[in-house]
Amino acid sequence: MKSRDLIIKTARRLDKFNLDELIVVSELDEKEVTEILSDLIKQQIILKNNNTYFFNTKKSAEITNNDGDETISEFKPIVIEEEEGYGDFLKFGEETQNRVRAYVGLLNLIHQAGTKNINKVVELFNETSGYPRIAPSTFTRIRRKYSQYGFRGILPKFSKHITVAIPDEIYTCFKKYYLTNEKLSVQEAIYRAQKELQSEQKIEQPYAYTSTPFVRKVRTEFTKEQIEYFRNNIEAQKPKFEPIKVKEPLDMKFEKAAYIYLKHLKMENKLERLMHDKTNYKNHLKPYFDNLSIREITTKVVAQFKQSMFDNGFQLVSVNIYITLLKLIIKTVCPLTNSLVVRNNSKQKVYSVDMNILSDEKIAELLNICKKKYPAAYPVIYLSLSTGASVPEILALTWERINFEDNTIFLKYFLYEQRLVMNRCGSTIRKLKFDDNISDILKKKFEGTKPELTDFVFKFDSPKSPQQYIENVVLRGLSAHLVIVRLHPSDLQHNFVNMCLKQNVPITFIQKALGYYGLPNFIRIYKDLIANLDNGNYNPLNKILESKE
Repeated sequence: MKSRDLIIKTARRLDKFNLDELIVVSELDEKEVTEILSDLIKQQIILKNNNTYFFNTKKSAEITNNDGDETISEFKPIVIEEEEGYGDFLKFGEETQNRVRAYVGLLNLIHQAGTKNINKVVELFNETSGYPRIAPSTFTRIRRKYSQYGFRGILPKFSKHITVAIPDEIYTCFKKYYLTNEKLSVQEAIYRAQKELQSEQKIEQPYAYTSTPFVRKVRTEFTKEQIEYFRNNIEAQKPKFEPIKVKEPLDMKFEKAAYIYLKHLKMENKLERLMHDKTNYKNHLKPYFDNLSIREITTKVVAQFKQSMFDNGFQLVSVNIYITLLKLIIKTVCPLTNSLVVRNNSKQKVYSVDMNILSDEKIAELLNICKKKYPAAYPVIYLSLSTGASVPEILALTWERINFEDNTIFLKYFLYEQRLVMNRCGSTIRKLKFDDNISDILKKKFEGTKPELTDFVFKFDSPKSPQQYIENVVLRGLSAHLVIVRLHPSDLQHNFVNMCLKQNVPITFIQKALGYYGLPNFIRIYKDLIANLDNGNYNPLNKILESKE
């Protein structure tokens, strides 16, 4: 395939992309990709906005029609009886055969009538042929398949014969184990084939292949009768390796495991998933896990990672996506040994969040010390404990998002590594009400500094970033003064929840204040705090009967 056609095909599939993504998927040189992109932009096939590129679907439709015209003009009239694949055609039922004859008839009519006004020709065929109606979109698909694969391409289920890329050496070795009277499962045959090749140093590490591509390829190469004969009569070979003693690369660096996982996605042609997973790995997993080995990524490390993501303002749904990707990467290189499995205590919470819950007296003492020792940070701590807003959300506040008339703050962004990130979930974009105490402090601050409405509300006289200042200076200092376990930013929200629960505040109010999408996610995090309220037996009739007496 020419480089230009490859770029167009890749751009059509990605739809929205940047230069790096296009280079990764197309595997072309950056200079060549840049030159082709420049030409495509001039032709308006690709649209560019800053550093983002978009595929122009309207322009592509014109290209498709032009390409289709050329293809149609090249093929000769189809005679079904003379076509390769006629034997397969006869195996179908009468209804299927008639549908294929209709496709052939329409292709022949287009060949005779020309490619101008194709839609009108399709409608004319539908009115006069006597066959069931063929939609223009269906004809476009059939025409494309015929141009690629010939007559076989328009037969039903032909696409099932098209497989993802499987290395020939693995497939050849797979057949030696699968087509024997040992009657191994497909997965077991794939595994044994890869272990044999690994022992011969022909591959580096077994991959987690799905069974479907192997089955499809075998059925394409052999008939059903041949496969059945092989699996009943061919003697099984003795494995050239010891299948019980499996050594998996637990000392492999996570960076290399991620490279293998992403390469595997590319081999399976899962380009959309490749883009999503590569972005999530690069932005969230790479900084935290790249220098660790697979053996070092334990449940405790993952719990610490989850805690840090919460401290930076990420929601539960997003963090769970990143952890799922982490497990998939590890499973790719270590399919049998899962270092994240809890072995000692099956009831231990693998991804539990450590909560530093303080007593009412400690919270009052914390606020008192903070007001005296860290006055600039006092409103941040107070707001988080009183409203349930996270520290990153409070640090992202600008003056235009504070309404002093009804004492509310509008939370739409959170501060992450000195840049604003918009909350994606609708439930996290919310208004929270603050009390008169904090209102007076903020009004004095506004009148004293006379800032622009777009200025950040909270700025600190420190070389550290606002998040680092709150976490590493303020909360660490307060923890030392109170002689307690070190506080994290998310602990302020946890204590807000605990105080509300103890005061019988409705759970739905707490959930909405924290920005959780629904109750299941909220209860999943705070079920232990909720369970602590269940400390006795309750009879709802007592109050009713006592009031009547």
